[in-house]
Amino acid sequence: MWGHTRKHPIEHFNRIEEDDDIPMSADEAIKKICGDRPEWAVALRGLRYREGLTQAALGEMLGIEQTNISKMEQGKRPIGKTVAKRIAKIFKSDYRIFL
Repeated sequence: MWGHTRKHPIEHFNRIEEDDDIPMSADEAIKKICGDRPEWAVALRGLRYREGLTQAALGEMLGIEQTNISKMEQGKRPIGKTVAKRIAKIFKSDYRIFL
């Protein structure tokens, strides 16, 4: 019976292996977790997650499609200055973190 239940989808998360012998700076840890994604992409996803918004909901608030939000969070589409200012207004942050 338990075989048919859904499991929590944690397999896609990057994990940091704990190694007490080698200290790691915060920048190194973030780089290891986020991979090659730019900092602005990680910031966008983190802020959206913090506010409990879906990509579709954020896209609707910004007047852009959900697929563009996804590409921005993956670092495949840059965020322009105008959109960065609108995002910053929604999240009450500085727009320069998205550039």
